[in-house]
Amino acid sequence: MLILPPGHGLKVTQRRGLSRRERWLIGSVLGLLAVICVAVVVAFTSVQKQSRNGCIDVSAATVIGGSELYRCGQAARDLCTQPSGQRSSNVAFARALAEACRKAGLPVPAAPAIG
Repeated sequence: MLILPPGHGLKVTQRRGLSRRERWLIGSVLGLLAVICVAVVVAFTSVQKQSRNGCIDVSAATVIGGSELYRCGQAARDLCTQPSGQRSSNVAFARALAEACRKAGLPVPAAPAIG
C-alpha cells in the first residue's frame, strides 16, 4: 500500500503561476513580434514614387552618400531639358535622369557623343 502525503492531488491539479522573469520574457517576445508585424505592414503598404505623368524620381549615388530626387510639373521639365545633366561628371546619374524623363513623357535632349 502506497501512502501519499495530504494534499498531493491538489498540487498536481493546480496550475503553477508564472514567475516575474517568465512574464517579462513573454512580454518581450510579444512586443518584438508586434514591432515586426508593424514593420511588415508598413513595408507592404507604402508606395514608392515612380517616374510617370510628368513627374520624375531619380536616385543619385555619390561618393559622400546618396539622395532621391523627385520633381513634378515645370520643375521636372526644367531638370530634364537643362544641358548640364548631360555633361554631369556622374554619368550614371545622367543616364538615370534621362531614363526617368522618358518614363515621365518629358523631352530629353540628345546626349553628346562620348569619345
